[in-house]
Amino acid sequence: MKQKFLLILMIGVLTKIYSQNQKINFELSAGPTLSVPKTSELSNSNVDGSPEIKSSINIGAFILPSLNYKLSEKSSLDFGIGFFLDRFSIEDKIGVVTNKGNRSISQIQTPINFNFHFSQDKSYQFGIGGFASFLLSAKEKGDTTVDLSQIDIFYPSEPDVIPNMSFNNDLKDDYNSISFGAFIQLKKTISFSSNKQGFILLRINQYFNSIKNNDSDLNQFFELNNEKEPTTLNLGMGIIL
Repeated sequence: MKQKFLLILMIGVLTKIYSQNQKINFELSAGPTLSVPKTSELSNSNVDGSPEIKSSINIGAFILPSLNYKLSEKSSLDFGIGFFLDRFSIEDKIGVVTNKGNRSISQIQTPINFNFHFSQDKSYQFGIGGFASFLLSAKEKGDTTVDLSQIDIFYPSEPDVIPNMSFNNDLKDDYNSISFGAFIQLKKTISFSSNKQGFILLRINQYFNSIKNNDSDLNQFFELNNEKEPTTLNLGMGIIL
């Protein structure tokens, strides 16, 4: 019992010292996540109608509790664990078939980054770091259309193909359960009141291995390419607790 009391007392004293030296700040940030448009050619074939995926901007959201540890007047470290919902507007084409919809990727992220503090009052921070991402769900929902002007060429034995259909697909098996990425960010400290500070931030995230590799052996006629790894922007506002 005495040892437990001493341990609790020591933790309290260390926490008090850190608090007095203002080395650790608890931060909470949230805001929208914006997807960056990309086009992925899914084969090396020049044949008309070969598969491709185009993404365009869509809006998701994130919430990130984190710790900021001050190393010096000009540097600090951020550690965090938060929820990220990345959303993409998708146009998936193969031959005469076009799938248009929205893709939603839910995940837990654990970012860590090193910050350089600059400007006269050191209110700006430029950070560079990486993250691990743990997949929760991946879904795609939208509509399928068929170009009937080409239907006799590609499907001569199927004249009654339905031109418009809805789809709601679970894509979790198409993504790695654990992936990694890197990011850069710019953070600006602001004052909400005389004794409460916050910040605004812009972060650019680049994923490395979130999407599983295609199996080229499944198709003997052309080599399959992987879909390009996503890039997202986080625009956030936070408070220093």
